[in-house]
Amino acid sequence: MVKRKATFDSSFWVHAVYLDLVDFLLEDYELICTPAVVEELGPANPTSLRLKRLITEGRIWRGTAGKEKVSLYGKGERAAINLALEKKLLLLIDDWKHYEAAQQAGIEATNSVVYLVSLYGRGRFSVDQVLEALAKMTRRGTIKPGWILSALKLVAEIREQSSQKGERSDEET
Repeated sequence: MVKRKATFDSSFWVHAVYLDLVDFLLEDYELICTPAVVEELGPANPTSLRLKRLITEGRIWRGTAGKEKVSLYGKGERAAINLALEKKLLLLIDDWKHYEAAQQAGIEATNSVVYLVSLYGRGRFSVDQVLEALAKMTRRGTIKPGWILSALKLVAEIREQSSQKGERSDEET
C-alpha cells in the first residue's frame, strides 16, 4: 500500500514526540521534513535529535519547495506550507493561524488532535489513551482550546456510534 505523503512544521513535530505519536505517523505517512523545520527545532534536544536520527535512517525524507509562494510566518512554518503547496502534500501543523492560512491557500491540513482522534476512530488508541493525550495537550497549553473541545466531542460521537454497533465493549464505564 502506498503511503500518503505529508510534511509538518515544528509545532506539530514537538507535539507528536510529546504524545508519542511518531511511530504511528511513520506507519501512516511518508513524512517529508524541510531543513528550516530541522533548524527551527534546534541542535541538541530530544525532539530535534529524534527527528535528525529518523532523517539519517531514511525513515523521514528531506524536501524543499522550489519556489516560495507564501512569504509570511516563521521559517519553519513558511517552508512547510510552501512545500505542501508545491507538492500537494498533506500539511501537519498545530499553529492555528498558520493552519487556517494554509487551508485558505488550498492546502489540506490537519493537526495533532485530529490525528489523535483518527487513531482512536481506527481502534489504534483506546478511549483512555486518547483522553489522556488530550488532557496532556490541555495542560501543556500549546494548542487552540477550541480544537481540544472539538476533539472531545468527536471522541464522544465515535464512542456513542461504537456502542450502538456493539463495539468497544471493553471501554464501558
